[in-house]
Amino acid sequence: MQAILKKLAKPQKDSRKGDNGKLFIFAGSKKYHGAPALCVLGARRFCDLVYFMPGDDFPGIPQSIRKIPEAIIVDNLQQADAALYGPGLGSAPSIFDGVRVNYTKIVVDGDGLRHLDKSDLKGLLITPHEGEFHYLFGIEGTRQNVAKMAKQYECTILKKGQIDIISDGKTTLESKGGNAGMTKGGTGDVLSGLAAALFTKNEPLVAAYAASQISKAAGDILFKTHSYAFCASDLAETLPLAYKQLIK
Repeated sequence: MQAILKKLAKPQKDSRKGDNGKLFIFAGSKKYHGAPALCVLGARRFCDLVYFMPGDDFPGIPQSIRKIPEAIIVDNLQQADAALYGPGLGSAPSIFDGVRVNYTKIVVDGDGLRHLDKSDLKGLLITPHEGEFHYLFGIEGTRQNVAKMAKQYECTILKKGQIDIISDGKTTLESKGGNAGMTKGGTGDVLSGLAAALFTKNEPLVAAYAASQISKAAGDILFKTHSYAFCASDLAETLPLAYKQLIK
């Protein structure tokens, strides 16, 4: 599996701001105002620019994002290499049709998955947990079923679990590692932000597998010093160290 990680794009020495990935995030609601902040924290070290548009017109969301200096708060769709749609949207209105038209690389996570019809899945990278996978497809998220659904709907699936299953319908991978400290709320938002950032400059299977491995490695690093007593923001802050250990 190290061969997959070696495929990750690396910044060129002569690159400029924006060359190494621009990401647009549509996320958050009055109820889940922390989700977009965690997405940005997961993404900000792995692409050059992060644009954020809140799902709800709620002042608490921009306030949480303004504490992150790398986040660029916007009120419309931006030119970007990839989009992350859905974390923490709750009952916020869907703008998925607009996102679909404007972006070729799209990650859909969390509440955004409930905005999709199966006919929308072609070309997407989706990151469901077991319950969301069952909601979408009506079947258990086994390795065989993940591969089957990815092939049938021509998408890439990162099915989260104790062992993550990643498939584009042609290649199916298992990502092991991590620990029960990663059941904390928000760790999935960190993962989706990381996956979307990597997706800006990588193929979906590579981005999904690398994001899973980096996230799990970060959880294992934290376990050595904190046992189970760490949270999603701790995980986000540990991603660079995990990345450095994995990408040698």
